[in-house]
Amino acid sequence: MMMERSADPLLQLEIDEWILDYLIFSAIKALLEDYKGSKGGFDDAFDNQERASVCLQLVDSFFTTFCTMHPDHNGSSDLQFRLRLLKFTVMFTKRSAPAETTPPGPVLQNLQHQRRKKALSFRSTNNDSAALGLPDLTEYIAPLNIMEVKKEHVGHESNAGHITSEMHDHSRPTISLLDTIPLFMAVSAAQISTQEGTITDTWMRLAAGYMAQAVAEQYLVYGSQRQEVLQEAFSWGFDPECSAEEGTDDFQINAMFWGVDTVVDGWDKVREEHTQALIPPAGADLQEHLKTLMANNLSIAEFERRLIDFLDKMLMGQSKPLLLQMESGKVEGLPRKKVKDLSEAIGMT
Repeated sequence: MMMERSADPLLQLEIDEWILDYLIFSAIKALLEDYKGSKGGFDDAFDNQERASVCLQLVDSFFTTFCTMHPDHNGSSDLQFRLRLLKFTVMFTKRSAPAETTPPGPVLQNLQHQRRKKALSFRSTNNDSAALGLPDLTEYIAPLNIMEVKKEHVGHESNAGHITSEMHDHSRPTISLLDTIPLFMAVSAAQISTQEGTITDTWMRLAAGYMAQAVAEQYLVYGSQRQEVLQEAFSWGFDPECSAEEGTDDFQINAMFWGVDTVVDGWDKVREEHTQALIPPAGADLQEHLKTLMANNLSIAEFERRLIDFLDKMLMGQSKPLLLQMESGKVEGLPRKKVKDLSEAIGMT
């Protein structure tokens, strides 16, 4: 896609934003296709991976140029949403590829701080946590050898909540599902706010399943012994005492749990169903119970399929980038003649 640089600063800003939007859309699409291919064992999996890698490099390069040339420009609402969606998509699909996507330490620590803050707020607003289906799962954990616990926590949160780095185990994702929940909630809230809607039962079950998967991963993959894991994963809902400023992520997340003059019906029930499902039967070990649960009723493969499908629908649910529309010769709200004239004016033909 070759376009000449424009002498008109305003026109150049528009063109640069169109290019950035196009690249971001393409990168998200490539990442989703790559993830589907890697899970499905498709023959073109390597090609998908290469395409996704190239798209990310192009976005990174052009985004840096864009910010340098237009430091005070925030971009359209569609562009901002796709940037947010790209951030989450990269973090989720590439969380097991540390060389490509490991965020800086402060970024990861900020995500962890967000969920801990949310858990503390939840506990202060809802004093009787057990009544809401938030038991202490650590009561069901079989005693582990102290050396095994130490090894399990390497590179992740320890019992005290600190980050250790004595060793590195490539079998464990660098970014845990628990760390990605704040971004999932934020991108969900951003989409709902643009559509002026509320959460649906389908979203509730996807979100609660996400939280359950995050809890299971902490205990099964990272060997967590922390009591707070369940609260950090499930402490999302409407907070009547929320003091977040309008327009912030916290404000939008809180608002999406509010319906027409009342709290959205159904979320507390769905959340409780999923937290109760994590409790082992009497006398059973937590790890064994979670393994069985993740292989059956809360299938990991089914969760991943539903989440990727959700991201795909979010991507395609927005208006497509202008340049993508122009490539097809059809632009929403513009007659073909004007589309052709615009293409010629910016050097696309």
